[in-house]
Amino acid sequence: MSAVDAGTGEVIDEPGLDPRILRVLASVGIHRPDRTDPLHVALVNAIARTLGGSYGAQLIAMRFEVAQFLREAGAAYATAKAKYEHHIASTTVREVAAHKTSRALAQQMAEGSDDGHRLLLELLVAEKREQWLRKLLDTFAAAGDNHRTDRADQRAADQFQAHGHVPEQR
Repeated sequence: MSAVDAGTGEVIDEPGLDPRILRVLASVGIHRPDRTDPLHVALVNAIARTLGGSYGAQLIAMRFEVAQFLREAGAAYATAKAKYEHHIASTTVREVAAHKTSRALAQQMAEGSDDGHRLLLELLVAEKREQWLRKLLDTFAAAGDNHRTDRADQRAADQFQAHGHVPEQR
């Protein structure tokens, strides 16, 4: 059975998730959930646990999941930063002591080494992962704000009609 991805318009041939789960994910910008991505799996499970609840409850459940991943990403970032800084410092000290080079040159050599490059890349990837998770939490907060606004607007419209007023046609 085929389905059409609401976000991209592409035809999906694999068996899909519950459309209600897909709608919630799409509302926060995840249009193609990846079954191999642990974060996506956690978000799908959070939504599935709260399908009987409100959209707000689903957003809160997803925020709790992302918060756990953010905690792990923060630890990974701190570890990557410490490894990189330790490599630069220890390599610089060894180079200065062994070859009597200037500290600036020794540090430049440490940064330019294959290990320095690899550790810097790991640091930058860990930093971007943490930043992305923070932005994802911001997206959930914005979706929650929009949801509350929509509900307040609907309550106001219902009260307006309950008092016998007819809404203007635009």
